[in-house]
Amino acid sequence: MYKLPTVAIAKQFFSAALVLLAAALFSPTVAAQGKADFEQDIKVDSEREWFDIQNKIAVFEDNAVITQGTLRITADHLEVSQQGENGVRTFTAEGAPATYQQELEDGNLIRAEAEIIRYDENAETLTLLGNVKVTQANSEIQGNEIVYDFANQQLRARRGDDESDRVTTIFKPKNKNDNEPINR
Repeated sequence: MYKLPTVAIAKQFFSAALVLLAAALFSPTVAAQGKADFEQDIKVDSEREWFDIQNKIAVFEDNAVITQGTLRITADHLEVSQQGENGVRTFTAEGAPATYQQELEDGNLIRAEAEIIRYDENAETLTLLGNVKVTQANSEIQGNEIVYDFANQQLRARRGDDESDRVTTIFKPKNKNDNEPINR
């Protein structure tokens, strides 16, 4: 009996999805899709914001919304910190949940939500923590923690501390009309 290689499929999908997510959030040089968004201005709206210039921290609170082209991130609290002389940054979005959405150049949407979305520029990692859900096209992954390591191109998904928690990958069936041409 043939066994479906779900691990290989999951790795392929989520490697691509998280590269796009991280690229869309923080690194235009890595983005393969949604590149046009990175030519747009970044706009951050919030009800309150403050800057600690000496410590190189910017904080945006209460309904923080970041937009850049079709990219949209929402968070209750967003903190951008800059460290060292070379200006290495860490971006941390927190919410109930913090969300990310971007329309890709092919018209598909990639969406993610988590209690915390953190990108560490120095470690080249994107970490999604707490009730994580990433959706793109016909697939979805859920877990308590998803970490993507850009340098090593590795994805690690982990359940929560409760033994009943699991990492779940869902492959939705393709619509049989997906491959048929659209007559207009």
